[in-house]
Amino acid sequence: MTKFLTFDCYGTLINTDPLYQWLENLANAVGLDGKEVSAAYDAYEDDPTSVTPYLDYATLIRQNLKHLDQQFDQKRWFERHYVECLNVHDHLLPFPEVVAILQAWHDQGYQLVIMSNSSWDLMPANLAALQVPFDAVITAEDVQAYKPDLAFFKTVEQQLGLTATNHWHIARGYGSDVVPAEQLGWPMIWVNRGQIQPVGTARPTHMVTDLTAAAKFVG
Repeated sequence: MTKFLTFDCYGTLINTDPLYQWLENLANAVGLDGKEVSAAYDAYEDDPTSVTPYLDYATLIRQNLKHLDQQFDQKRWFERHYVECLNVHDHLLPFPEVVAILQAWHDQGYQLVIMSNSSWDLMPANLAALQVPFDAVITAEDVQAYKPDLAFFKTVEQQLGLTATNHWHIARGYGSDVVPAEQLGWPMIWVNRGQIQPVGTARPTHMVTDLTAAAKFVG
């Protein structure tokens, strides 16, 4: 039986901390609270109204920076750094344990699949950083919807023939991944690196703090 591992990319496999540090530095440079600005950036991206109707991820990034300018009363300070933001995104790297664990799962015969709230103008650089070949990479651009939209999950489920016995979903996002996984009955390993508290009633099958800890459940 073919066995599948589906992954969120950013925050699960790829470390996005440098992106948020870059945002905080940009905010601090004009006297703003960096933590407040990075939290606002995160909140805008997670707001379903920001991605309805669908827009490609690079466009979403630009809209997010423009929104920061409006929210913090800046005259295009953040938007002016749009190209630099894309460059930072392109150079993000995996968490330390990720490549070795992915390679081990690949060698064990698991089908590795990425499900990412991204688009194909940004994914190639991040995939190259992961080094390990993936059997499928499905982006928001491919399905014209962002997680937690169930259309994303159902598309992948139907495309790959995922079941409760041939598949684990492994991801960081609570709202974007844990909640819809529970709704669809997907076995789920929540990679809760920041050890945050759930903000709802949805619960994963297992919770771990990194991919190394997830390996004991995957086998």
